[in-house]
Amino acid sequence: MSVREGAATVARAFAKRTRRGLFAGKQPHFGDTVSEDGKNRTRRKWSPNTQNKRLYSETLQKMIPFTVTTAALRTIDKMGGLDNYLLKTPEHKLGSDVGMKWRQAILAARQQQAGKAGSFAASGLASN
Repeated sequence: MSVREGAATVARAFAKRTRRGLFAGKQPHFGDTVSEDGKNRTRRKWSPNTQNKRLYSETLQKMIPFTVTTAALRTIDKMGGLDNYLLKTPEHKLGSDVGMKWRQAILAARQQQAGKAGSFAASGLASN
């Protein structure tokens, strides 16, 4: 029996800090700094470049505070805004409890807006 046989797929573990913001897959890295003279190694941690930003949601029509990495900001710009980023990024890549909370809020607001538009069109007021 091989090692892979019967093995379940395990979701990628995210650091606790990355679940509280939009990190676009960036994680803290660990390694050594090595001195030049004695080649002494000192363990250290490299943290992602995070910024506290307020991002605008077009669907919710308000500013939402986030801790985001600069990589996430570039991805948000590339995808055409916060709403598109939260809705189009797969759940396993988003890896953020805060992101999932706002994704659900955006989806609920869009369904509510679609319901209002549908009832408005059904009432006959939309055609002039």
